[in-house]
Parts: sequence; structure tokens; C-alpha cells
Amino acid sequence: EPCDDNSHGTHTMGTMVGSDGGANQIGVAPQARWIGCRNMDRGDGTPSTYIECMQFFAAPTDAQGNNPRVDLAPHVINNSWGCPASEGCSAQTDVLMATAIGNLHALGIVFVASAGNSGSNCGTVRDPPATLDLSFTVGSTTSVAADTISGFSSRGPVGTQLAPTISAPGSNVRSSVLNGQYGSKSGTSMAGPHVAGAVALLVSRHPWLANHPERVRSVLESNAMPRTSTQNCGAFPGSAVPNAVYGHGRLDVKAAFDEIGDWLFIDGFNGR
Repeated sequence: EPCDDNSHGTHTMGTMVGSDGGANQIGVAPQARWIGCRNMDRGDGTPSTYIECMQFFAAPTDAQGNNPRVDLAPHVINNSWGCPASEGCSAQTDVLMATAIGNLHALGIVFVASAGNSGSNCGTVRDPPATLDLSFTVGSTTSVAADTISGFSSRGPVGTQLAPTISAPGSNVRSSVLNGQYGSKSGTSMAGPHVAGAVALLVSRHPWLANHPERVRSVLESNAMPRTSTQNCGAFPGSAVPNAVYGHGRLDVKAAFDEIGDWLFIDGFNGR
């Protein structure tokens, strides 16, 4: 059964799919179906528990861990967590985790990961899975009115690679919490679910995006609201787009919807 120690999972899931049918329209994709996998024990996981959940999502099983069903795999996985060295993550386990994410990608699953809350210096995207190549890494922005990067949002790059990939609202996000209540939380954990919900919404409207992570990433990246910064990180000047503060910009789901209606993807050819 679903279990939540402190409302974090409830809050992130609410941002993805939550709605009470009335005033609390908190979810980006409120009619999407969801499954979950508990990969922590009261806030602490290990590389093995994280990878075990990745395997479960690749082929969900019954309650006894039997009868795996690849056909029940989700289109997108939200990962509002990081694995620091204190949880056992290392260069060696990063290779294993990257392999697992690569397998999910090959199965057609978009792997969304929160960038981390170690900002505001450059090079603060530190912990996997945000640091791994095929993760769709998400930074946090403030309210739409201000639309700036959150001070806590981790900045890239990761080595020579761009991070974050994109940004989304993560400051003072109102969503569901325990015991049928609602409350606000801040963090890139709150930003990632906006992107996961956006993926679900796009796939439901445009089924040809399903099981094609690169198509989904391309659509969201190219239609993000461009955002620049005075902060220059590594080889990514803040005046350029993408940059290592916002990535390709702030998530803009409507722009993505408006843009892709006349796009064709045939045998690897992308065009109008």
C-alpha cells in the first residue's frame, strides 16, 4: 500500500496528477493514472533500493514480486530525490544507476530528475540521478510573476555537460499533503513533478510521442520559455540559451502543445 512518512511523496504526486474535482486543481495531468515505488526508509535510500524501483517501473509486478508486466510500465517517472555519498552512492554505483536509466530510456520511459537544492553556486548539481546523462534534470523557478531561478536551485554544469535540462516552478508550490490536506513546499522536488505531469499531458494528446523519450525532450526543450542569467557557469554563459542556471528555459506546456500539432516524426526524420 502507498506509504508516506512526511508528505513529500504525496505533495509531488499531487503536482503531477492531483485534483479533487473542485477548487483544488493542483495537478498538471489530473486524469493520468499513476503507480509508485517506495525507494526510501524514512528519507534515506541506497543505490540498490533506487535501482530496484527502476526495475519495478520497467516491468511492474504483483504484490509478491511476480508476473512482471512490461505493458504496464509508465510513460514517465518522476524522481524527486538524490543519492549522496552518505547513502552509498559513488562513481561505481553511478555506473550501475546510469545503466538502469539507460534501460528505462530504451524502453521508452522519460526519466525526470530534480536538480537538487544546493544552489546558488555553479557546479552544485552533485548527486545522481540528476548528474547522469539520460536524466531529464529539472531546476526550480519562483512564481510566474517573478519567473526567476530559485536561490536554492542547483546550478550546473556537470563536467562539460549541461545541467539542468529545463526549469519549472518549485518555490511555494501548493499541493496535497497527508490526511487529505493541502500545503505549500519549496524545492526542485516540487519542480520535477511539473515536468513529469507535462510529459503525461503531451503523451495523452499526442500518442506518437509515447515511448519516444527523445521526441518528448526535444518538444519540451525547444518550447521552453527562454530565460537568461547574469551567472556564468563553466562553458555555459548565462546570456545564452541554454545555460547552466535555467537549462533550456522555464517549462511552457501550452507552447509545446501549440507547436507540435503539425510536426511529423517518421523513421527518425523530424520535420513539418
